[in-house]
Amino acid sequence: MRNVIMMTLALCLGFSSAAKADTGVGLFVGDPYWGLDFKHNDLRFNVSLDDRMGFGVNKTFGIQDTPIYLFVGGHYVDRNSRYIAVTPGIGAEFRVKPVGFYVDVTPAIYLDEFEIELEARAGFRVYF
Repeated sequence: MRNVIMMTLALCLGFSSAAKADTGVGLFVGDPYWGLDFKHNDLRFNVSLDDRMGFGVNKTFGIQDTPIYLFVGGHYVDRNSRYIAVTPGIGAEFRVKPVGFYVDVTPAIYLDEFEIELEARAGFRVYF
């Protein structure tokens, strides 16, 4: 399973590197955790900085000539009953160079209990 995940990430990075590089690092707050965010082209990675571990990966799909985008991915959250979730959602990012402010909403589908929970996050990134 780990090899499949690593191969998928490698392929996504390979496809995304053909486009113009757009890399940013920032912070976010929201549910289920808050932390550090890294974005390279269409891939986003985030990791929790609060007292419980969590990390996630998303692939974004921009809607032409709008700040709105769709995304799909997943995250792992070390909580009492919820752990792995599939996270499809919608968001918007407003850019004021070199900073981007964003907000996301997702109906997270937790696979261990097959429970759907509405989650949101807001943050900023500095692009370089």
